[in-house]
Amino acid sequence: MSERYGVFTNHPALFVRNPGWSAVFDIDGPKAIETRRKFYDMAVAEKSLIAGFHYPFPSLAHVEKDGTSYRLVPIAWNPSI
Repeated sequence: MSERYGVFTNHPALFVRNPGWSAVFDIDGPKAIETRRKFYDMAVAEKSLIAGFHYPFPSLAHVEKDGTSYRLVPIAWNPSI
């Protein structure tokens, strides 16, 4: 049996704040929601730096737990790097 997943983190205003939502492009909505929550929980626990195509510039951030959802904490942009 193959695992099926959808996009687990696409647009932060949608899926970071609302990890229980499912989108039409999620092949298996319940599995996508489960995967999304696991990913965010892991990112929070490991303080991982994540990147997203639709994230605000510079598209790099950390995730923090915020009640039953999460919030994106963008990194500070430093143009001298």
